This record gives sequence, structure tokens and C-alpha cells, in this order.
Amino acid sequence: MNTKLITFILLSSFLILAGCLENVYDRDTSAGDVEPGVTVVYIDNFSFDPDAVTIKEGDTVRWISNDTAALVISGSSFQSPALRRGGSYDVTFNAPGTYNYYLLSHPWTGSGMVIVE
Repeated sequence: MNTKLITFILLSSFLILAGCLENVYDRDTSAGDVEPGVTVVYIDNFSFDPDAVTIKEGDTVRWISNDTAALVISGSSFQSPALRRGGSYDVTFNAPGTYNYYLLSHPWTGSGMVIVE
């Protein structure tokens, strides 16, 4: 192979990886669990943290994106608008059950679950 091509591929791979990792230490926690009845789930590096939460009926889950890419959260009964870094989306769960969700914009990544008691 051509040396310039190999150098280009290696450099491109490094830059892509560096872009994916830029959020690892840059979490916005300013919105934390400050409101009663609100549980925060962060989106970091295309995954949910925590990936499962248990809440009471009538409580709210707030997803906060710390990723630079636009993300859409999708569940069977809800779908967020596109969220960019710092954006948030709230859903109030009024019925007991288990609600699974995933990143519609990145379906090959992790999924999450809300358990409503």
C-alpha cells in the first residue's frame, strides 16, 4: 500500500477516536437530581448512565445529553426531539410497568429501561 494512504488512514482513525472520547471527562451534572420526583439519566458516548432506573408512578425521567452528536431517544410510548450537548428531554410515567428505550439515531448502541412501581 501507499505510505501516504496508510498515514492518512491512521491519522483519520485517530481523529475519529479522539472525537468519540472527547466527552468522557466533560459531564454536565449541573441539572442533577435537584427536583423531587425527577430522576436524571445522562447520555455519554452513546450510552445511558444509569442504563436502568426504578421510579414511582407519576415520577419523571430527565435525559441529559453530554454527547456532541444529535441524539433521539425512542421508546414504545415516547420519542424525544433531536438533543445536542446540554439538551434535555423529560417524560412523566403515570402507569406502572417496564419501559424500554434506545437511541433511535444510533440503534446499535446501548439501550435503557425505566421500571415504574
